[in-house]
Amino acid sequence: MTTIPFRLPRKAPASDLGYWAIAYHTASFHRAGVSFRDYGPALYLGVAVFNEHPEYCFDDPRLNLERRYREVRGNSCLDWAQAKPAARAAWERAQAQELAAQIGPVDSLRLCAHA
Repeated sequence: MTTIPFRLPRKAPASDLGYWAIAYHTASFHRAGVSFRDYGPALYLGVAVFNEHPEYCFDDPRLNLERRYREVRGNSCLDWAQAKPAARAAWERAQAQELAAQIGPVDSLRLCAHA
């Protein structure tokens, strides 16, 4: 298996991290007592790596997200197993926003109506 050479992901768009700063506490991954400072590295990673490699799926081993998380984790109290759901949520939101941008607002509303 080939792994993708690691380089720090591009900076995640501030609007994505701003969304999560407000919404993280209502997300399914949130645990009581865990702050945005702890989730921040995982959320950043999910958005930034999706922006860097939108052609891969989140679970693609070539992305080596666990290793990347260790490199951006900083002082977060979350290990990878605890942070992974937050990174996945950020990835999936970035992916949905990308799809909506490609489809356009009217067509994406039609897709939701037929789901």
